[in-house]
Amino acid sequence: MPIKSGPYGDPPRTARRDYFVVLLLLLWRMRYDLLLLAVIGTLILTETVATNWKQSGSLVSIMGITVSIFIGFRNTQAIGRWWEARQLWGAIVNQSRNWTDTLTSLLPEEELMSTHGRNLVRYQVAMVWQLNFQLRNFYHHDLRRFQDYLLENLGMKPTTTLRQLGEARAIAVRELYENNKIDARGREQLMDIARATVDAIGGLERIRNTPLPASYDVFVRMLSWIFGFQLLLNFKMDGTSFVGSITGILLFLGFLMAERIGAYVEGPFDEDGSTFALPLNAICLTISRDLLGNESDSCLHHFSKDPVRWT
Repeated sequence: MPIKSGPYGDPPRTARRDYFVVLLLLLWRMRYDLLLLAVIGTLILTETVATNWKQSGSLVSIMGITVSIFIGFRNTQAIGRWWEARQLWGAIVNQSRNWTDTLTSLLPEEELMSTHGRNLVRYQVAMVWQLNFQLRNFYHHDLRRFQDYLLENLGMKPTTTLRQLGEARAIAVRELYENNKIDARGREQLMDIARATVDAIGGLERIRNTPLPASYDVFVRMLSWIFGFQLLLNFKMDGTSFVGSITGILLFLGFLMAERIGAYVEGPFDEDGSTFALPLNAICLTISRDLLGNESDSCLHHFSKDPVRWT
């Protein structure tokens, strides 16, 4: 029986043709590290460094094992932070859909399609965009215009904060109850969704505002460079060929790249949204399209399922 493809697209994945692009993006972020590595490598290859700085091969081996353990632990924690942030954003996507579904079940169609009803949905969409901007502390101008459009419809200022949006939404739910548009059970359902959204927001703010301890970050970084320096020195002083010295540089570069990847992934809300950070614009556009339909069409060019190019 033939299998047919649907209109939903394939799951996101990194295409093989983009591996080189990812490598270039990583090396660009490491440009200052690469410059320092080039200086150290040149000093060692030209025998400018004193030979008495060289440690024994067994000590360098122990240092390599130690560095591997610390880098592995650091990267595990970094990926854990990244994945927790993605799970929390997934919870916000789900609660946003729950919000509009619950409103649909509680309000008659004419009320839901009225300006007031649409604004109840816009509160949720405006909150996710404001969360996006506050977590990253930057935004694209057309996305900011869309947020300003939402706030204007809600009768709020462009400087409105995420907390103020949450309070305004709670007041709107209270007014629904006071005007007998919903009963006590309906208000409880809406506020349960609001609380779950606030819990996810709090988790994302915790990840954003609490990096791994600076002392651990500095220690792993210094240990990596000390190991790399000794590795290159041992390759050179043991009488290996020029090719062997280049091999040592490449080995050190591998350790350095592993350490830096952990540092970059640790911040899932960095401005570099195409390589290490979460695709917050794509997530927020998914919510906007699900809840508001074509109101967000002017921003669809920011939507991408390509992990190399999403924002």
